[in-house]
Amino acid sequence: VEGEDTKIANSGILQQQLFSMLQTLDIDATKDESDTLFKYLDEDGSGLVTLDEFLPWYAEAVDAAQQTAVGFQNLVKSRRTVNKFDATEVDDGVLRRALECAIAAPNRRGTEPWRFIKLGKKTVGKIVKLREKISGSGGEGSFVSWTKVPHWIVVTYKRAKPDSGPDGKMQQREDFKSTCCAIQNFLLSMWSEGIGTKWTDGPLQRTEEFAEICGIDLKEEKLAGVIWYGFAKGGLNRVDAKWRRKGVDEVLDILP
Repeated sequence: VEGEDTKIANSGILQQQLFSMLQTLDIDATKDESDTLFKYLDEDGSGLVTLDEFLPWYAEAVDAAQQTAVGFQNLVKSRRTVNKFDATEVDDGVLRRALECAIAAPNRRGTEPWRFIKLGKKTVGKIVKLREKISGSGGEGSFVSWTKVPHWIVVTYKRAKPDSGPDGKMQQREDFKSTCCAIQNFLLSMWSEGIGTKWTDGPLQRTEEFAEICGIDLKEEKLAGVIWYGFAKGGLNRVDAKWRRKGVDEVLDILP
């Protein structure tokens, strides 16, 4: 290896060396992409890419990666809960991309415990009637705004078998944590495409009638909540700012 490093330093990078070099530098590239890059960097067609040719490109790649990191961090910090939606429909492509991000969440033992149920207007109407039946409100109060939400996604995760013992209960807990991570990924993906979300929970969702309407078998599944999503009324910039009481220094403990 030392001889190879010396060879690179003295003469340049060979085409077959560039791919492994990119992998070592944690630059995601296929072999074809590496070969294309080599041809681009080998300006004089000598069959070697000198460090003077490689390093400016690498510096730009590092800068782009840093910008991507900052962009992601800003996305996470800027996401907020939306409470008021307009009636504009959201394309199902946005939903599918959010679900692709959701199911990429950390998942111990690969159980993939989550299920996402999109409710149509007919099903939402049944939930409205259930709420009226339970509360006797006739649909007034806070629930009026709920019925104006364009889209509903119900999220469930696997329930431990009654005879599964402590191990089953522990796995159910792990599955709940994974599902929460999946929901966070879903919310972030939606926000990145300009779509607002609200992750909700409440007594109505814990009833057997709600589960029956949504096709949930409570012997097999537990409810993680309902996600409302749609375009924010007035745009995302008008959503209430995120507020936190504590900063990093107040939540971080460093041990020797």
